Amino acid sequence: MIHIELPEDVRYIISSLKAEGHEAYAVGGCVRDCLLNTAPKDWDITTSAFPDDVKRIFPRTIDTGIKHGTVTVMLKGTGYEVTTYRVDGEYLDGRHPENVSFTGNLDEDLKRRDFTINAFVYSDETGVKDLFGGLDDLKNGIIRCVGNPEERFGEDALRILRAIRFAAKLGFEVEPETYRACIKLRQNLSKVSSERIKAELDKILVSPNPGHISVLREMGISQVIMPELDRADISGLSAALERAEAELPIRWAVLCFFLARSDRDSASELMRRLKFDNRTRDRVLLFIRIAEGKLPVPRDPEFRKACRILINHTGKEDVFAFLSFCEALSAAFPVFDNDYETILQEIKDIFEKKECTSLKELAVNGRDILEISDVGGAEIGRILEALLRKVMDEPELNRKEELLKLVPEMAGA
Repeated sequence: MIHIELPEDVRYIISSLKAEGHEAYAVGGCVRDCLLNTAPKDWDITTSAFPDDVKRIFPRTIDTGIKHGTVTVMLKGTGYEVTTYRVDGEYLDGRHPENVSFTGNLDEDLKRRDFTINAFVYSDETGVKDLFGGLDDLKNGIIRCVGNPEERFGEDALRILRAIRFAAKLGFEVEPETYRACIKLRQNLSKVSSERIKAELDKILVSPNPGHISVLREMGISQVIMPELDRADISGLSAALERAEAELPIRWAVLCFFLARSDRDSASELMRRLKFDNRTRDRVLLFIRIAEGKLPVPRDPEFRKACRILINHTGKEDVFAFLSFCEALSAAFPVFDNDYETILQEIKDIFEKKECTSLKELAVNGRDILEISDVGGAEIGRILEALLRKVMDEPELNRKEELLKLVPEMAGA
């Protein structure tokens, strides 16, 4: 019998439910991850106990999804979702069941789950219960639907993206019947919200195999959720994504760079449609725009100045991410080949020596200029920008008394 070391709180929840005469198991992804020797991010429990029973047994609970049988049990500041065995009603919208019925039959509950590798349950008494051949699929690296794949995807179209996401995360293959059902029912993804689609795309992009994003095009799924991918030349995209750090803004920037090469507005349109937060959208578009310019080259006589200018363009908080983005692009475009390690060290030295790279680091401000001249607001801005350019050329000039000497001449220009 396979043994899994359950966390103390999970054992407590399961044993507490059993002490009251109910069945209870760890279920789904947490069991799968343990079988793959990966630490689960969270632990879910399935039980024959009804939600009211769960709330009676445990003193601190939250009704996170009580309509669908889910109660979150709070222990030591951590939440554990406890869900009653259930049978889903008809899926009329391709996303949510119209109703659910609670059942005392674990097997009926497991039949509604998406993939065989997510349909395990475990308790110390029974070991792993595997009704659908999930252990074999886990061993052989297969993503396979529980039961009829067209029924599973017809119930919830988001499962189509989840199949690709798990393949990317685990390095598995989607088995043929499941693969064909993904293609056949891909149009149903139009019923899924942008937020849910983006969440799955995020997980594909930060997976160990981000190049699986191109599978969307191979399967015709991008026609429904990301038509920009169909219009782009994605030669080299997989190599660039796989070289990029597993940080969402960086990998999205790499993908959007490829999209923008074919249509300048496509990246912005995609991010608008997928409802990106403003910070990520602005960051990605900034990276794409700056990448079109000349990057610092260590053998250039003005290399250090070029590094200061780059910091000014990206901002201190984003310059290292931008360089990671450019280095990733070098896997596909020779123009991005560069000595990034030397650039990184130069920029770190600029930071260490506190060389000025932005207006807020300038030794003077607008009030200082007003005190010695009678120029207006727009003129003050022009003077400050001119002083910054001087300091970017000669960092040692960034002293208040030195900069103020230059103001009269600039004010009269």
